[in-house]
Amino acid sequence: MILKKVDGIHLSKKIGIIGGGVTGLVVGIFLAKEGHNVSIYEKNSLLSQTSSKTTKLIHGGLRYLENFHFNEVKNGLNDRSWWLENFPKHTKKLKISIPFKSIFSLTLLKSFIGIKLYEILAGSKNIGSSKILKLLKDDKSFLKDEYKTYLSFYDGSMDDVSLGNELIQSARDLNIDLLENNEVTNFDPNGMIDGCNFDKIILAVGPWSKILLEQNDIESQKDIDFIKGSHLIIDREIDSGIMFSSICKSRYIFALPYNGGTLLGTTEEKVNHPDLAEISIDETNYLIESYNQILKKPISIPEIISSYSGVRPLIKSKDNYHKSSRDFFIQKNESLLTIFGGKWTTSPSIARKIVTMI
Repeated sequence: MILKKVDGIHLSKKIGIIGGGVTGLVVGIFLAKEGHNVSIYEKNSLLSQTSSKTTKLIHGGLRYLENFHFNEVKNGLNDRSWWLENFPKHTKKLKISIPFKSIFSLTLLKSFIGIKLYEILAGSKNIGSSKILKLLKDDKSFLKDEYKTYLSFYDGSMDDVSLGNELIQSARDLNIDLLENNEVTNFDPNGMIDGCNFDKIILAVGPWSKILLEQNDIESQKDIDFIKGSHLIIDREIDSGIMFSSICKSRYIFALPYNGGTLLGTTEEKVNHPDLAEISIDETNYLIESYNQILKKPISIPEIISSYSGVRPLIKSKDNYHKSSRDFFIQKNESLLTIFGGKWTTSPSIARKIVTMI
């Protein structure tokens, strides 16, 4: 990549990034590849907060089609391809099946149309064709006998730990200054971070964006809904993913292969602050009861190996927060750029946009 030139000299800028999650890290890598001098400040360890609390999917967001977020889904699918192509050791395509009791189901028809649209939006970057399968009498399944029809499709999945380690190593190889356990208390639109001067500052702190802006007397152009998503790790092995309706029927839950067990999630619960990210008893029961409604052999509390919760940085919507977009917005205040929204999958899109604004 080549920087713009003035009188034949490359323009390299000193850039400070506040936030060492996946967005801050990927943005830093893109900028360092452009030749800029990058420092990343993280109050804890890199990738230890929201970025480590996901469903481990690399995806466009199939369910966002219900709310007609077509461009967001298309961009996510493009970024899914970027991750799969650039990090084949840590990402892979995953078969996910949706079970139905009957092939003559309006819900199946709607789901099939939605998945076909998902594949069309992926275009040449589609990673597999969806199918409707009907189980034969002798076919074995761990789901209840009434679930004889399956709609399958493909999405991306990741080992976020090994992938994160490669991203951190890439940052080190690019001589990015990684300042872990270094909480930033003061910054301003003129390029100052705790007394250090930068040409540009990028605030990439996920759900904490508005909080940190206001702490530094900078007006936030966006409000944030703090939406907690919780997950369970179950001691039961599965070969491929399952996507099914929750007990409330208003959203889908995933059961995914994970380290020899099953990752079950996610919930969607509004909280008052991004630091309040612990799974509740109600969430645990909700996930277990939702999964048990389709299982032959129900899971029980003792089969839970572990759990985790994270708060998604959703840009507040006028509608119900369940319909909020996972798209991103970048606020500009002189030398300060603040990132709102986004998710792990779309961090490359955010990085590309930031590069054009530096």
